[in-house]
Amino acid sequence: MVDTGGSGGGAIWFVSPLWLFDCPGGPDGPYEDYWENGQVFRKGTLKDECWDGPVESNYEDGQFMGKVFYSNGDLDGPSESYHENGQLAQKGSYSNGEMDGPYEEYDENGQLSWKGSWSNGEKCGEWFEEGETVTYDPCPSN
Repeated sequence: MVDTGGSGGGAIWFVSPLWLFDCPGGPDGPYEDYWENGQVFRKGTLKDECWDGPVESNYEDGQFMGKVFYSNGDLDGPSESYHENGQLAQKGSYSNGEMDGPYEEYDENGQLSWKGSWSNGEKCGEWFEEGETVTYDPCPSN
């Protein structure tokens, strides 16, 4: 990947089950960086050197990888990512930087592998985890 905006190195962390981006640095406004082949790797808007609003990412061949939302540098809102074959890999949401709400994860064949709910970054309630039912502390009611 070639970083063409800001001063950051454009590192990406893959945190199972969701991917997270660092703050790339740079001036406020639109930001893009690219794979070495010229395809857009990720694009979004920077505010105070961090992401703010939707951030989209693509695989090296240009295929859509996913979209997350940020608010002042913290993950905040819906998140979706896709396998390289185009199948949905996961969907969930964040609140103030923590996983929060319903979550689903699928294998490359489209089979459900994980399903449950998060509350402030903690699993809660009943989960389906790779064929097993696992029960965590109840989810708080809103």
